[in-house]
Amino acid sequence: MAPSKCVICDKPSAQACATCTSSAYCSKACQELDWPLHKILCKKLSKLLKTSDRPSTPVKLGILLSADSPEPRLVWVPCRQAPKPNSSTTRDEVIVHYLLGDPITPTVESFNIAKNEVRGYTLDHTVVLYARDNWLNDGSKPNQAALSLTDWELPYDWRGNILVMNYKGLVGKNIPPQTNSGEPIVLSATQIGVEIEPYQDFQDVTLGDFRIAVDYLSRYGMQVKRGDEHSHLTFTEKTNNPVSEPQIMMDKLMEADAAKEKCRKVKGVLIRCEGDIGINKKKTSRWERYSKVEVPKDHAIWDSQPTSASKIMGLPLLVQKQPHNPSWKPNDHTRFDNQPATFLNLTVDPKISDLWGFAPPEWQSEVGSVLLVRKDQKDLSREQAWAIAEFMQFKVSDSFEDAMESGDERQRRAAVLKMLNWKQFDDFLEKFKVEMMTADGKSWARVRSPFGTKEDHNGNPL
Repeated sequence: MAPSKCVICDKPSAQACATCTSSAYCSKACQELDWPLHKILCKKLSKLLKTSDRPSTPVKLGILLSADSPEPRLVWVPCRQAPKPNSSTTRDEVIVHYLLGDPITPTVESFNIAKNEVRGYTLDHTVVLYARDNWLNDGSKPNQAALSLTDWELPYDWRGNILVMNYKGLVGKNIPPQTNSGEPIVLSATQIGVEIEPYQDFQDVTLGDFRIAVDYLSRYGMQVKRGDEHSHLTFTEKTNNPVSEPQIMMDKLMEADAAKEKCRKVKGVLIRCEGDIGINKKKTSRWERYSKVEVPKDHAIWDSQPTSASKIMGLPLLVQKQPHNPSWKPNDHTRFDNQPATFLNLTVDPKISDLWGFAPPEWQSEVGSVLLVRKDQKDLSREQAWAIAEFMQFKVSDSFEDAMESGDERQRRAAVLKMLNWKQFDDFLEKFKVEMMTADGKSWARVRSPFGTKEDHNGNPL
């Protein structure tokens, strides 16, 4: 059934898109606002519904956001009948595990969207996002589609595939009794605790749901980002009531973990400029550009913004210039030169045409030595930093040349999507490791990709 409310402002009696009839708008202004996202799947959905036979087995239409590709795609999701709790009737149950990537996850995590927080209206159904149950720690890669759909401004570290589905009922916390338009909500569920347990069925996803899902992804995680979890630990409030001994022990453990995390130093990398390489060589008798360092949690670098290329790749990195030798003259380029730092800061936003493919002026001269860390405050090894810098200088920069000459924003964006992703880097890393085992030592054989390394519950690599 075609939506009847505007997907942007929720006004009723909206007109459906003439091509796909899967999203509705109250005005041309709202349609134009949604068009950059809507056009991605509009014609594909229209073609699918007009030319393809629906599978004979029970299915519902979903939208898959893949970790392997920046392009979302429409998928048929198998479903089966399952008994409703405390009832003799049945309900739809979708089978989503196989769509969430390998290895097949035995359990899944769902994110229930009952309100579009970005646009301020409550839904008359639920948009459900399915993801792998342990997606932050099971080796899942950054979700390329989610990054691309949010213009690489994804607040949270979404990894692995994400499946978008449409559920007839409402499920979620604190659902108000009325929508902002004043119409009553008919709850198709019974309330259990603070959650509303769904007892309804799934229906085909719409492109209105696609907009709601992307709005949700663009906002989720703004309050607590990956790497900040320990700083948001809460403890039992002190009252006059007696506290059990196990609770006291748990509180002490949590306090100890939080204190330990606050004092922990993060492993980062110092990338030396030519002048500092010469100074270090006189001290150690060896040429060394990359050195591992430890960075305290109160260092000023954590207040800086990640490089644009690293955000697109799904591994936000922070780069900060370090104090240089005061005896160096500003025009002494041979000493300040730091090509790896310059290429780490390439302008890759397709909309910035005048600098695209080049580093900003402040990263082209008087660069000096720099400090490099991961924004999520996980450890970055010397070898990983070296490989990322080489990847930016010799793979990414070279691949941008053809698109740079064309001057077309679409071609620039295509070049970005093609090169700046974990798949391209991991392929490069495997070849680079072979080369560096001869040039720099056998330790390169043990180097792991910084993308999707399996981790324990504390975020340490396994």
